[in-house]
This record gives sequence, C-alpha cells and structure tokens, in this order.
Amino acid sequence: MHRAEEFRLGALLRYGILDTPREADFDEVVNVASAVCNTPISVINLIDQGRQWFKAEVGLGVRETPLDSSICAHAILQPGLFVVPDTTLDRRFADNPLVTGDPHLRFYAGALLETPEGFPLGTVCVLDYKPRELDDTQKAFLRLMANQVMKQLELRRINAAEHVARVRAEEMVAEKETLMREGDHRLMNSLQLVQSILALQSRGASSDETKAQLDMASNRVLAIATVHKQLHLTGSLEKIEIDTFLRRLCDNLKHTAPAQITAINVSAENSKLRSDVASGLGLLVAELATNSFKYAYSPGEHGPVDVSFKTTANGWTLEVSDQGRGLPPGFDVDQSKGFGMQVVKAFVRRLNATMSVSSRPGRTAFEIFSTED
Repeated sequence: MHRAEEFRLGALLRYGILDTPREADFDEVVNVASAVCNTPISVINLIDQGRQWFKAEVGLGVRETPLDSSICAHAILQPGLFVVPDTTLDRRFADNPLVTGDPHLRFYAGALLETPEGFPLGTVCVLDYKPRELDDTQKAFLRLMANQVMKQLELRRINAAEHVARVRAEEMVAEKETLMREGDHRLMNSLQLVQSILALQSRGASSDETKAQLDMASNRVLAIATVHKQLHLTGSLEKIEIDTFLRRLCDNLKHTAPAQITAINVSAENSKLRSDVASGLGLLVAELATNSFKYAYSPGEHGPVDVSFKTTANGWTLEVSDQGRGLPPGFDVDQSKGFGMQVVKAFVRRLNATMSVSSRPGRTAFEIFSTED
C-alpha cells in the first residue's frame, strides 16, 4: 500500500471518476497508446480499495480485477514510468495468476497518474504477451498520455466543484430571496397594522387638528406599506411598476380623503423604478395629496386631486395638482416652515430632484422632476 493510503483513496474519490461509463476521450487514449507502443493491451487503470478499475481498456474485455493480482498496484509506488520487460523474471510478478495463467502477461509499462498534491491514482499502461522493451519515443508518449489523462481528470474535478459551488450559490440566493420576501411580508403587515391604528385614532380624534395630523401620519405609513405590498405581489426585490403602485396608493389614499375630494385621478406611464425611488415618490404623493385634502377646496367646494407621472429622456417627472382655490398670496415654498412642506422638501432632496410650484385659483400644481433613473 501507499504510505498515505487513506489520503490517496480520498483524493481518488474526489475526482468522481470511479464506476463512470466509458467515454470516447479516454477510449481514444488507450487505442492510440496501444497503436504507438505496438501492444495488444492498453489500460487507464485506477487503484481503488480492494480492486483495480479500468476507465478505458483495449485487449482485456473487463472493467475491473482484484487488487491482489494487480501489477499497477506496484506501479503506483514507483515514480514516473514503471517498466517490467519480463514479468516471469521479476520476483514480484513471477507467481502472479495473470502471468502464470490467462492471459499470460509477460510485459508491462505504466506511466503514473499523479495528482498535483503528489498522490498516485493509477496508471496509463500497456501490456503484452511476450517480453519486450519500449523505445524512448514510446516511453515519452506514454508519459504524455498519462499527463493528458490527469489534466482531463483535474478539469472534471474543477468543473464538478464549480458546479457544486454554483448550485450552492443559487440555493443561497434563493434562500436569501425567500427570507427577504418573508421579511418584506412581515414588515408590510406591521406597517398596515400601524396604519390601521392611526386610522382608528383619527376617527376618534377630539379635534380637527388632531384628526388632520393623524391622517397625515397614516398616509405616510400607507405610502411605505404600499411599496412593500407591491414588492411582495410582484415577487421583485428591486423594481416596482410605478403605474400600478401609484394607482394602488391613490385608491387607498381616497379612503382618508374628506367628502369634498371627488376623486384622485392617476395618469402614469407603464415603467419600472427602483423600490427606493418608488418609495420616495409614494411619500411625496401621500404628503402632497394630504395637503390638498386639507387646503385645496373651500367649504362647500368639491373637486379632484390629479397625480401624473411620466418618464423623460433623462429621468422622470411627478406632478400632483388640484383645482382648488390656490395657495395663499405671497406663499413661498422655499421659505415655508410648515412641517408638511418640510417633509416634502426633504423627500425631494432625497431623490436628488427639484421642485417647482405654480398656483392660481382653479389650479395648483407641485412638479418634481429628476434627471436620474
């Protein structure tokens, strides 16, 4: 046995070659080796525990034989090329049943199949029924064939390892996506619960001002919850269909709108945006729509809130408008200290966007536009 037999066998198993079907690439090696060395038998031999197994052979007609009659088991203990010119004159093989009986092997030459770590796996060998020698060209060729077989085995091992790693990586990605979706689902449920609690508190508020603040907070939470719901429904971890998202958000916002808001009309192109951008847009829509709920229409007046989104050559444009009485005279959005407008400006900055405001009786419009996707 090899001095590190356990590790040698472990190295052999890692190549995953044992008991595999015959393959043309290996069959060609033994056919050519037999022809070049002018021998009737050629074998790609691997020394397993208790047996020698042939990945390819010509002239034998079997795939394995017991280890106790193996000449190759001795060959793997020798460096480089192992040649036995006449087996009957070598005390190691003179009484070997393959020498004394069928098929009466008299000549053996085997080139070592050795791993990069130095573990011998087997040989590429040629055998004959009569004593003989190999010339230098034949010896060099046998070594070359052994090197080529070892390169093929090493390539198979690397490919198999890469396949296992790729499958594991794909499993990890799938597991991560499942965990992220589950996290998004739970977060979505938590946000909806918070939004429901705020809505309940709003309905029981003792003053209009308290109710307005609770509605505004509820709508902010609603915008975030709608983003997560859209992610969950589409199965996407990054992109959101902005038209579906805005319509769903505005349908939900309508439930918190006062009776004088007749509709929230949405006009949006069918395009996809990153979830962080969609979240910022949703918060802007919620904030500006809530602002219109409070201030756009005088008592007794009714009208819609309009939301428009479209892509441009370099980015996108969002507009939230109403048909109400307009902003107070002298209103300057840049100088406004109101909390709601501070929130709007913060979201605009977060999106690396700019905002313009136009207002007159019958139309007030907040337009946010970005040059980033």
